[in-house]
Amino acid sequence: MKKTILLVMVLALGLAAEAANAATNNQAPIADAGLPRYAGPDPVVLDGTGSYDPDNSGTLSYTWQQITGPLLVITDANTSTPTISGFTQTDEIQKCEFELVVSDGELTSLPDTVKIIIVPDFGNNSYQQENPPFDPNKPTLIYFGGGDCTNGLAVDGWSPFTPDWLSRANIIYFPKGYTHDGVGNRRTYYKYGDMIIVHLSAVAPDYKQPIQTVGWSTGGQPAIDVGIHLNLIYADARYAINRVTFFDALRYCRGHYSESISTFLGSSVDGEQCWADSYASTTSGMEGYVAGSPYQDNVLNVGFPTVTGGWYQRHIVASGWYANSLMLAEMNDFNHGVVAGSYWSVVGPGKNLQLASTPNAQTYKFQWFGDASSGYMDHYGTLGRLPPGKLPEPVTLIGPMDGNFVDTNGVVLSCEISENAIGYQLLFGSEPYRVMDYTIVSDTPEPPNEVITTFPFEQTFWTVRVYDEYGSTIYADPICIYPEIVEDSNETLVLEDNIDEDA
Repeated sequence: MKKTILLVMVLALGLAAEAANAATNNQAPIADAGLPRYAGPDPVVLDGTGSYDPDNSGTLSYTWQQITGPLLVITDANTSTPTISGFTQTDEIQKCEFELVVSDGELTSLPDTVKIIIVPDFGNNSYQQENPPFDPNKPTLIYFGGGDCTNGLAVDGWSPFTPDWLSRANIIYFPKGYTHDGVGNRRTYYKYGDMIIVHLSAVAPDYKQPIQTVGWSTGGQPAIDVGIHLNLIYADARYAINRVTFFDALRYCRGHYSESISTFLGSSVDGEQCWADSYASTTSGMEGYVAGSPYQDNVLNVGFPTVTGGWYQRHIVASGWYANSLMLAEMNDFNHGVVAGSYWSVVGPGKNLQLASTPNAQTYKFQWFGDASSGYMDHYGTLGRLPPGKLPEPVTLIGPMDGNFVDTNGVVLSCEISENAIGYQLLFGSEPYRVMDYTIVSDTPEPPNEVITTFPFEQTFWTVRVYDEYGSTIYADPICIYPEIVEDSNETLVLEDNIDEDA
């Protein structure tokens, strides 16, 4: 009997110790309130689904509360995805902050916070996506049609709504036109940047793809204003604009665009270089409307030959050519670096181009000889009156396939020769985006040719970026490898001579 009681006591003590040990080992959950959001008049849904319990010791409960900013309404505050409403837009940006705490039933997390930025009132202006639903894995093209030099009309000029464009990008446009901000003597169209960032924040809160704005005629003004506004005011890498495309951006609408272009080119967000390309329909046919040459400094310029017909027929030459340039082989030929159009757009083979800044110069200036369906591209003024800038060829990587493992013998990570490139940079990063943040492993005048045996990350992304004599760069989409030898510091990278055994 005493032995039985003693055994029971020992078992009880053991269970108590086990319970105490389990309680001691319980780890507090981690709260994740998600990424910042932008709000207009409509409700915003926050996202706490990234919260987790390291030891899965219990079902998580959620508690949200507002801690700063104008008072708003929280619906479903005890869920992972509460709805925030009651926004009142003003003429200024307003910021609110919300706090999330999660619990596993025993332990409570440290708080995590997320901001909601209420953008200024953009009125009753409306936009439309031509090919919903929004696909966060595709780039976005935002199109502004022509108008009366002040206000935009319904979509006109270039129509980006062909099946080829719609299958490759999210297309946003303004079917009821657009109006200027009405502030000061100079017309600006910043409110469309506010509208767009609210939309993108709702449909793609962690957007990684490039965004391009395009403007035809009057639309050149909002196209570049949206880029300036988003980049300088919000400076959010998720929604930054790094390229603007002009089709006959008439100088009598805004005067010379040099000031706007200079501001835009200086609005880089987190190291992503901004650039612009400009397409001018027939110099002679447009001079009466542009008060001089339509070409701009510090951009990629493309001109077109004189065509017969009235003003409108001449005005749409460039935009029609650009629309067709996605489909026609002659317009997608690299042509030794004298190529333009959709080739360098967010959906083209040169989508990773970053054009050099060459102030007070028209370094890259081409001309199309032909019509909207056939022809060839050459330097503008083939007698050599201007610097014959040629763009670097898109990079083709040579090395292990995406997702391959690299053993202790190492590997050569290289690329094919890129025409017009004078330098090749081997780059390493820890994720497939934001190549501008990658570490430069080597910088050589020829494609890299060294054996690398150690790497900085268990999952290393690599690419090669090339540059031309003016500083324009282009890189290949990064490839992921899983190396066997990993060191935390990039300084531990080991390069060995890649000896040609046949030599």
